[in-house]
Amino acid sequence: MIDKEQQAELRAKFNPDGSDLRKMQLRMLEMLKYIDKICRENDIKYWLSSGTCLGAIRHGGFIPWDDDVDIEMCKKDYKKLIDILKKQNNDYKLQDHSQDNEYLAPYAKLRDTKSYLKESNTNDIHYKYRGIYIDIFCIEPSSSLWIFKLTSIIQYRFIYSLAKIKNNVLRKVLIFLLFPSITKIIYPFFSLLSKYNSNKWFRHIPGSGFFKRRHRQDFDIILKVPFEDTFLPVPKESDSYLKRLYGESYMCLPPLDSIKPHISKIMFFE
Repeated sequence: MIDKEQQAELRAKFNPDGSDLRKMQLRMLEMLKYIDKICRENDIKYWLSSGTCLGAIRHGGFIPWDDDVDIEMCKKDYKKLIDILKKQNNDYKLQDHSQDNEYLAPYAKLRDTKSYLKESNTNDIHYKYRGIYIDIFCIEPSSSLWIFKLTSIIQYRFIYSLAKIKNNVLRKVLIFLLFPSITKIIYPFFSLLSKYNSNKWFRHIPGSGFFKRRHRQDFDIILKVPFEDTFLPVPKESDSYLKRLYGESYMCLPPLDSIKPHISKIMFFE
């Protein structure tokens, strides 16, 4: 973990108390606590992933400039969590294609309904829910990077491109025809192929677009580490996990002038 003085300097530069980014991070922290409670009560194994895991290990919480949260889990736990979140009735809403037919990603989000954000891309322009979110990723056995890249090409060139169609009727008809065909037939077929001889290697489910693989030994056991004012789960072998994602020097800070946020606008309703 970086030293407290350096962390304080980064906080002052990127997310001082009272800033929109810090308020956003604190809202995401409450959402994380909500998911963590559900997972503990229902025996669902999950862990902080990608940049959120890096933040936990390197910063003891959010990376000071981070404006999103990622968690991941295996498919059995993912399905269980999604089923539970669908039944909840509060200020957080599950967002997947079954809950929002304009949402086209293969992974789910938990959305805060008391905020609004605009992302730097345009994939979300027709979404039903557009508040602060947590990305909920599902991983599965994967032996083939080639298969995974092929599904990502399909996702970006065919599925995500549908969101850019301005004619509402045409867009909705094409989504109705193409989305189930690709996600319920083509992607499961590729998953089955990639599962063969995977040797305990995992990747996100088809179409997710994130290529780096994980090994079961990294996340087979999880442990809780400090994250802001609480403790949250990370892979026990977080060192090898993060090296696979970010390389040997993951504990080093990137050039600070190269940092680009995902979010271009944020509003809070409460």
